[in-house]
Amino acid sequence: MIELKACSHLLRKGSRSFRVTDKSIVYSKKNSIVSIKLNRPESINAITQSMRDLIYDALMAYSYDEEAKACVIYGAGEKGFCSGADLIEFGKSKSQAESRKIRKQRDLWGLLSQIKKPLIAAVHGYVIGAGLEITSLCDIRISAEDAVFAMPEVAHGFIPGAGGTQSFPRAIGKTHAMRQFLGDRHDRMTAKRAYELGLLHKIVSYDDLLKTAFSFAEDISLNDLTLLTAIKTAAIDGWYKPISIGLDLENRLMEKVKLNN
Repeated sequence: MIELKACSHLLRKGSRSFRVTDKSIVYSKKNSIVSIKLNRPESINAITQSMRDLIYDALMAYSYDEEAKACVIYGAGEKGFCSGADLIEFGKSKSQAESRKIRKQRDLWGLLSQIKKPLIAAVHGYVIGAGLEITSLCDIRISAEDAVFAMPEVAHGFIPGAGGTQSFPRAIGKTHAMRQFLGDRHDRMTAKRAYELGLLHKIVSYDDLLKTAFSFAEDISLNDLTLLTAIKTAAIDGWYKPISIGLDLENRLMEKVKLNN
């Protein structure tokens, strides 16, 4: 066991088990499935700087674990997945620019967008701000029926700076994303509406949420890891390139998978 404090040289050795001394994040692994639980239910899992760093470390651990094939991210407590950034802590920063500079030292949002292994979000209740941004950056998004989604940052005087201006429009389209970015802070999407817009893959009861998410993870884990990473690499790295270059990348990855098998 090693403590989860982002020792990249240890992670690159394929470390497989961790213990987290900060209880605001719970990192677990069973067989080839990892789970990351946001664990501040008293604040609806509002994300502090410490939590952000621990989530980064957990994702790094997952990324370098040679046995892990799928990761489920979910929130503790009945009120919600995540209510966004901890505004009390955020307000203590001298400026948003300062906060962004600190974040870049451990770019969680960049890591979420570039990680080459499957990520599954299992969300419920409040999915607000950074919580919605995390959700948008996951590959599979499963929601409880009670979930509500919103990007209220403009009402607090800043932009959705956790990748939201990039990931959210890609998930539901620019037109619908701009309404959330610029509209009334109380203009929230229901789970049904989020599903209609393509943000969600499945809506289930709250009681079935984790069962469904881990079932998805188990199905994914039946596949070879080389195949899974090849699919994500093709989809992520090809997204920003002309289709001809993306197709060339796809062909090269297909050959790599064939050689591995």
